[in-house]
Amino acid sequence: MSRSIGCLVLVLLFVGCGETRDADRPETAPVTGSVTYSGQPVEGATVTFMAGASGGRGAVGTTDASGKFQLTTFEAGDGAIPGSYKVKIAKTVGGGPKTEEEAMALMESATGPPTFEEKDELPVKYKDESTSGLTADVKEGADNNFPFELTD
Repeated sequence: MSRSIGCLVLVLLFVGCGETRDADRPETAPVTGSVTYSGQPVEGATVTFMAGASGGRGAVGTTDASGKFQLTTFEAGDGAIPGSYKVKIAKTVGGGPKTEEEAMALMESATGPPTFEEKDELPVKYKDESTSGLTADVKEGADNNFPFELTD
């Protein structure tokens, strides 16, 4: 009898380990959008919705070749927790070698540790939520699509 109970417990534990959402985790709403700079789509920009002063959790996405993004909070593409956000958008290039061979060549030729310069491809003000001037209100059940048109 106790063996049967042990098997039943194991079965219940196994079945209970399926993909279920944590009951304490807040609901999210799908969020999409686009980023353009001087009228052109921006590929490879990181779009971050920063949680407000009340805490919470932010969301992040990366733009594709057409400048479109989809936000993630907990799982890929799940969106953002409904609420108000300040938004920052950054695209930085440079910063180091792209392949292991480039890294090895730099290390062998350098007299000390190499330094790398990064270059912002968007105006720096957008890189910080306190200076970007960008905001978003995510609403449950709404079409949360946010087009961000960046200028100099």
